[in-house]
Amino acid sequence: MNNTLNNGTSHSSSSALKTASDISITASLVVIMLGMGCTIEIKSLVKHIRRPVGICIGMLSQFVVLPAVTFGLAHALQLPPLAAIGMLVVGCCPGGSTTNIFSYWTDGDVSLSISMTAVSTLMAIGMMPLNLLIYSRSWTDTALVIPYINILKSFGMTIGPAVVGILVRWKIQKLADILVKCGSFAGAISVVLVLTLMSIRFPYMYLASWKIYIAALILPFAGFLFGYVVAMICRQDPVRCRTIALETGIQNFPLCMTLLLLTFSKEIFAQISLFPLLYGVTCIVCSLAFLGIYKIVKKVNSTRQKKEEFTRVSTIEDDKFLNR
Repeated sequence: MNNTLNNGTSHSSSSALKTASDISITASLVVIMLGMGCTIEIKSLVKHIRRPVGICIGMLSQFVVLPAVTFGLAHALQLPPLAAIGMLVVGCCPGGSTTNIFSYWTDGDVSLSISMTAVSTLMAIGMMPLNLLIYSRSWTDTALVIPYINILKSFGMTIGPAVVGILVRWKIQKLADILVKCGSFAGAISVVLVLTLMSIRFPYMYLASWKIYIAALILPFAGFLFGYVVAMICRQDPVRCRTIALETGIQNFPLCMTLLLLTFSKEIFAQISLFPLLYGVTCIVCSLAFLGIYKIVKKVNSTRQKKEEFTRVSTIEDDKFLNR
């Protein structure tokens, strides 16, 4: 009886934590996307639609390169079938809204980031099942259930608040500036919240094998590197290169979790979700590392420019003094 009571209490606590987690993260997402929308001018959005170079690079990475890299990496590391399936599903997912706030923090092109997120989410309706059909046969014959409703919800949660933010910036500039700060603050809170709640709800993910850890670290950096290099080859400016790198390196892992829950039984979910859960943590950590590297490089360049400016001014002053 005590065991039954304890199990019931544990299940109730878990359910309550999940509900609180879903509500808090959803609310944070709305505030974040509203704030990010407030950074966008309509003309910049139209510019990306007319010349979708960045969007095309992102889609090439999301739905051609990353699924192939994920497939090859899973075989190279000889992951168990369940872990490999979880990894493959992550690699076939579209970009997530996390990229939008990190694009803002790295002084990226937020309008490009949101455009890429929106397009990749819509394309996922067709490209996810296609890639999973092509690559999953190495490990399973089970037909994976694509969460189309969740994909559309993800699209609505991303675009809806962003559109409202764009309109606010168009009509009320002062309010838009306030909402941008609120969105940035909500993003910081959301990062801490996600890492904390995931660690509390799924502590078993940290017991994953070293192979899964290696894969979870390599995948986001592979996306960052490919996106940045291809953007440079296509002669995109540094601002767009950073944006494209982030967009191609961060996947929508909550969508992956939904797909796995819909497809597989609870008995094997703990094993098949190991990679997606650990990826959710390492992806944020890698993004924070990307942000830290950018801030350091920015600081170094700023210091160098100030020294060069000081030297130039000093030289001019010395020349003036000598010519008197």
